[in-house]
Amino acid sequence: MAVKVLITRIFKQEHLPKAYEPLMELRSVVTLRRGYISGETLVSETDARKVLVISHWASRERWEEWLADPRRSEFMERLGELLESPEHIEIFCVGATIPVWAEIT
Repeated sequence: MAVKVLITRIFKQEHLPKAYEPLMELRSVVTLRRGYISGETLVSETDARKVLVISHWASRERWEEWLADPRRSEFMERLGELLESPEHIEIFCVGATIPVWAEIT
């Protein structure tokens, strides 16, 4: 089942100019990954330090392969020092699935 992964990153104000290049490099690498469908990068209108990446994957397994990939780890080392706090990742199912809470009777 396809998933959308939401990654929120908050950068230190003084490191915003340095964040653009590794983010774009990371995006170009991930687009070649098996299972990657699409993605977009959004910057908060009220806080330019806050960046939301929404990526669409063929399955959670494909996302987890990328999450464990050494290349992603290398990028995260570069980005990590620019971040105010660790990135926050949330995974959402795509499509017509019945949520667990709907099955409670």
